[in-house]
Amino acid sequence: MFRKLAAASVLLALGACASPAQSADSESSSRDCFRTVDVRGYGVVDEHRIRARVSTTREYYMTIAQNTRDLDWNHAIALRSNTSFICVGNGLGVQVMGGDPAVPYQVTRIERAPDDTPAGS
Repeated sequence: MFRKLAAASVLLALGACASPAQSADSESSSRDCFRTVDVRGYGVVDEHRIRARVSTTREYYMTIAQNTRDLDWNHAIALRSNTSFICVGNGLGVQVMGGDPAVPYQVTRIERAPDDTPAGS
């Protein structure tokens, strides 16, 4: 009886371990990320969103609580992150730095810019 209970609990534990690993794999394959060193330019989208160009076909919008006009665009704009990659999502740990001395602006959301390339191009 004890062996049956032990075997059942081991099988349940293994099953529980396998399920999150599968969802984590599928989540990582659908993650949309970029490195800060890959950013090639910045621009203003609207009052609270900044565009970061990663390549000719990839751009990301970063939302900040402050007005984008408050950023000092006369000096270098940069991204600062706690991790190597910045991913689409809530922007936790990502800051836009602007001005001299650099002033941090906390990013509250990151999203992939829509692809405006015409179909068939």
